[in-house]
Amino acid sequence: MIGGGHLAYFAIMALREMDPSGRIVVIEFTSEKVDMLKKTFPFTEAVLSSIEEVENYISKNHFLIDVLVVATDSDALNLRYAKHSIKNDVPIVIAILNNPLNEPIFARENVRYVINPYKTITSKIKEIVGKFDVNVVYEFSKIDGGIYAIKVENAKTLKRVRGFILKNDSPFFVLSADKRIRAGSLEDIQIGDVVYVPCHSREIKSFLRKMGG
Repeated sequence: MIGGGHLAYFAIMALREMDPSGRIVVIEFTSEKVDMLKKTFPFTEAVLSSIEEVENYISKNHFLIDVLVVATDSDALNLRYAKHSIKNDVPIVIAILNNPLNEPIFARENVRYVINPYKTITSKIKEIVGKFDVNVVYEFSKIDGGIYAIKVENAKTLKRVRGFILKNDSPFFVLSADKRIRAGSLEDIQIGDVVYVPCHSREIKSFLRKMGG
């Protein structure tokens, strides 16, 4: 783990949960943050480093690293360290964004696993307010797809949702207008329901194009 700020907290806890006996090394750039890390995460090894020394550390220890997470306060540094880690054949390199607008830059540089912690803001607001056609509930990291919520507002949408599920042979479940969760047949889907469907992004994009037509 490179960087030990607020976003890194969740990454450290996730790594700890997945592998309680695993070795977690967190690199930071100030003695104050290193001291804080030692107190907050006594199960980690907090290492003080300069910005320039990090790449040397990765090069020397790449064969020991299973997962490297870059979570500094600078996306420029995160991209720099992610690219260096990929170059050194670290198996899994994950970058946590500070600015969501920088996500395409990481994609262009072939950083495969990029976490945008702000993406849930849009979907959560849509879910709470309840005004959407299709809402992204969850995006998969290893395939181009996710779980999508489709709101059945009228008979036209109902027909197209049923056709979409039938065509793609998609599993689904339904959240009814009275907030009950149910699974059933296509005929059970009603106007006012929200239908949750896992599928590839190209399939949901095709559905949206037809909805707009």
